[in-house]
Amino acid sequence: MPHHGPALGSLVLVAILAFVVPLLLNRLKRVRIPIAAGEILAGVLVGKSGLGLVQSDDLLSIFNFLGIGALMFLAGMEIDLAALVGGGARPKGRPAWLARLHHPLALGVVLFLLTTYGAWWFAGLLQRRGLVEEPLFLTLIIATCGLSIIMPVLKDRQMLTDPFGQVLFSTAVIADFLPMLGLSVLAAVKVNGSALEALWILALIAAGAAVYLAARWLSRFNLLEGLTGGTAQIGVRAAWALMLVFLALAQTVGVEAILGSFLAGLLLSMLAGSHREEITHKLDALGFGFLIPIFFVMVGVEFDLRALLGDPAALALVPLLLAGTLVVKAVPGVLLAIWHPPRKTLAGMVLLTTQMSVTIAASAVAYTVGAYGASTHAAVVLVAITTAILGPVLFNRILGEPADAPVRRAVVLAGMNRLSLHLGRRLVAQGVPVRAVDEHPERAAEFTAAGIQAVVADPASAEGLRQAGAEDARALVALTSDERSNLAAARLGRGEFGIPRAILFATSPDGLAEARQEGLEAVNPDLAPVLLVESLLSSPAATELFTGGDQDVQIQDFLLAGGPLAGTALRDAPLPAGVLVVSVKRGAEKIVPHGHTVLQRGDLLTVVGPPEAWEEMRRLTG
Repeated sequence: MPHHGPALGSLVLVAILAFVVPLLLNRLKRVRIPIAAGEILAGVLVGKSGLGLVQSDDLLSIFNFLGIGALMFLAGMEIDLAALVGGGARPKGRPAWLARLHHPLALGVVLFLLTTYGAWWFAGLLQRRGLVEEPLFLTLIIATCGLSIIMPVLKDRQMLTDPFGQVLFSTAVIADFLPMLGLSVLAAVKVNGSALEALWILALIAAGAAVYLAARWLSRFNLLEGLTGGTAQIGVRAAWALMLVFLALAQTVGVEAILGSFLAGLLLSMLAGSHREEITHKLDALGFGFLIPIFFVMVGVEFDLRALLGDPAALALVPLLLAGTLVVKAVPGVLLAIWHPPRKTLAGMVLLTTQMSVTIAASAVAYTVGAYGASTHAAVVLVAITTAILGPVLFNRILGEPADAPVRRAVVLAGMNRLSLHLGRRLVAQGVPVRAVDEHPERAAEFTAAGIQAVVADPASAEGLRQAGAEDARALVALTSDERSNLAAARLGRGEFGIPRAILFATSPDGLAEARQEGLEAVNPDLAPVLLVESLLSSPAATELFTGGDQDVQIQDFLLAGGPLAGTALRDAPLPAGVLVVSVKRGAEKIVPHGHTVLQRGDLLTVVGPPEAWEEMRRLTG
């Protein structure tokens, strides 16, 4: 039979491994090995150092290249510049000047610079011992951090929004981006023999700036209206096209291609605004579901264990590199002790030693441009895998089992006026704790009489929101008559206190655009009545459900904080009579529920039913 296409045997085996490895690792309960590390180990088993079942060919090389591109693209997508620069929450119980020094970006830069200096000293020591020839490459590789490992660990422990977690996350982001930028410069100099060639990186950054400005301008015309779902998925198409364009552009100007894809991811993160989480969720499906596992498996396939065992110098490098990496990356974390207790400080020091995705990608670049040989590259990969396993395991062991995060139930109203009073009364009737804050005390008594906790303070200040209990609020609604105060209050609520939802009134086009660009939910009070009337005309029955006009059947959201429904399949859920769950929102994922759908803690349930069932639903959802 004639052969009409490329041989798929190796690709099929790699794809099967990418499917099987997570299943096997999920069975390990005592030690949680990162999936990426498991994929590399599986690649070693079937590759040149093991059974030799997989051979790199042109087809696998293409997928391997796309895999590393997707990895760096999604790493760029993880960076939220607004949150990074915003400063986030600060630890309490410290002098003001010391709390300001805890800014995640500033402290992250300090920790990275100290780590880089230590790495440079250590790489120089290895060079003097004759173990490495290019200490600058090794310096940047040691300075990298495993953001793809650290972020899920912090997210699992619900620490991404607290001061400690923000510093660790910011440090990992900086240790992803700056070494990749420096490595691209070094690679350009190594390949072309001139520092002038590295200036093409500026051209790549300029192209990114041009695309950003053009995309912001085009966004005003709603060209993508109606193309975001179904078979169109225009946002996903645009994202992958952007990655490929910057990969190709980086190759064209002689810059490392992975820097191009990293910048493309960062660019998309800036453009996505409030849709960033939703787009990332969709991109993760193809990236981590197919392309990126191929890259990690191929790292293991090409891992040259024989070269490592046959090179005494490289073999001696492994324990030295592991010990040096752990010390150089952990010691700067001692600074955390200024703000955090010893146990947390030690845990942070350990987690910051974690390396993985960017480290392996950077080492692959160094190996490709001839900065060191296959045996040294194998040593770096082995050390990265080891730290990726040790870091998270020791971090969780030191901190112990994560306590359940306090459930956020309250709603904070910034501004005491007629609208906030009416909204507060409706929320109180639903059993929601409501607190209102305003610097004018005239209406405080009226709010208190309505069952709303009234706080007299500046609603656009951190101290005012703190007095109003913003730290345990699930939503903040800023509806003063001053648009700038509303924006300031919403920013503080999201950044300073980690409130999941920040809703504000804004009337100017600039204010509305600014809010949405920062991921805040903006409502135009002048337009709201028009939209309500339009809904009544087009969908009267549905509008009655949402507004409560139908007294017999209404629609309501419930946050599943615990209780009997948590962990229960919907078919077995003891729901009150007449209540139907019509939607489940789990993170960025929106689920149309079926009988087999298992409800999980943290789900947002949208239910339809009689109002008298709401009290029982509040009990069932914890």
